[in-house]
Amino acid sequence: MEMTRIFGTVAVLLIMAYVANRLSRLTRVPDLIVLLLIGVTLGPILHWVRPGTFQGAIDILGTLALILILFAGGVELRLRQAARYAPAALLLMVFSYGLSLGLIALMGRALLHLQWSDCVLLGAALGCTSGTIVIPALEQISAPTPVKITLTLESTLGEVIAVLLIGSLLTTGVSQSLVFGVAADFSHHIAIALLLGVVAGAIWSRLWPRIAGHPNANVANLGVVLGVYAISRYAGGSGLLAVLVFGITLANLPRTPHMARQGARLLAFHAELSFLVRSFFFVLLGIVAEFVGRKHLLPIAGILAALLLARFLAVQSSRWAVRDVTRRETELLFWMLPRGLVTAVLALEIVSARGAVFAFLPAMAFTVILVTNLFVVVGAVRSAKASALLPSSTGEPYVMEELKLPSVDVPSLTQISDAGQGEK
Repeated sequence: MEMTRIFGTVAVLLIMAYVANRLSRLTRVPDLIVLLLIGVTLGPILHWVRPGTFQGAIDILGTLALILILFAGGVELRLRQAARYAPAALLLMVFSYGLSLGLIALMGRALLHLQWSDCVLLGAALGCTSGTIVIPALEQISAPTPVKITLTLESTLGEVIAVLLIGSLLTTGVSQSLVFGVAADFSHHIAIALLLGVVAGAIWSRLWPRIAGHPNANVANLGVVLGVYAISRYAGGSGLLAVLVFGITLANLPRTPHMARQGARLLAFHAELSFLVRSFFFVLLGIVAEFVGRKHLLPIAGILAALLLARFLAVQSSRWAVRDVTRRETELLFWMLPRGLVTAVLALEIVSARGAVFAFLPAMAFTVILVTNLFVVVGAVRSAKASALLPSSTGEPYVMEELKLPSVDVPSLTQISDAGQGEK
């Protein structure tokens, strides 16, 4: 009977995750919200599932989802196209994350009465937007390609910076000079990750074409991705950054036309595996969710206000750098401030390292994730209306094809289509 219940629950969750994902394309409500609500219903509301059973699995699933999503983001990035919008994305990321961190830290000091070092940790955890939400959401939103690329780069870079910063802050502590300690730790993590990612990508780009046509080749590729993460962590670098650089290296090496079919299979394999892991993570996060108590209602309201103010100031400060769009078309930059996978994982990591001081953080992170994803819905609706009123200068609809894969391993959708027509 126990096995029936387990597999029955898994079956229902997978079907509902698929339905939520499909409905999100129509309703513009991120499937994350539906998955969280499913978990909350199963756990805190109905008590059908015991939260303590899944505490250990959340960290593992969260990290695995980040690895898969960052690798996919890397292999979908065409450097020549991205370089045009990289300055605007970097500027937006620096302003948005920096201002969010600073304003949240002030709220933590004024409303939670934390020490300054703990305030910085709080801001670092809640300050970055989530690429795991932004990237899927942009596929369902009508917006100019420059805006989409800018948001994709901003959220991806912000997640990596947040992970590095939290790791450095927890390692450095308060006994050393915070600025010099974090800077030294940053440079160490980044240097190792960049070197390993580039070298591993160059080597694997030579080996992958030889095995790509064989059975289970995609599983071997997954093993290499996980190996890059593990080796980088073992060597003292950032595993997530190494995976991202590994994917970018694969995507931007010289092209091999006969890899079209294998590249399409690789993309499909990683996309479905990422969807599976991500779905289970957010359901489990809802199961173990804690709701903010009355004494934290004012602090969470202050933090949400700080996030909105920081985003507004960041967008106003960097809007001029976004190329090829009008001022009105950049409104989506403001609404796309969702928190997601990284925020949840970092919150749990801080609680594990600092203990009772941050006992409130999981509930606060859950609330921030839920509310900021509602802003995405508002942005999607307003962007659709703006797109209807403001057609593109070329007279063609804006699409994300400029981010599709031009690599040895993962070709673009246009190449795949051409290859299929040639076979016919």
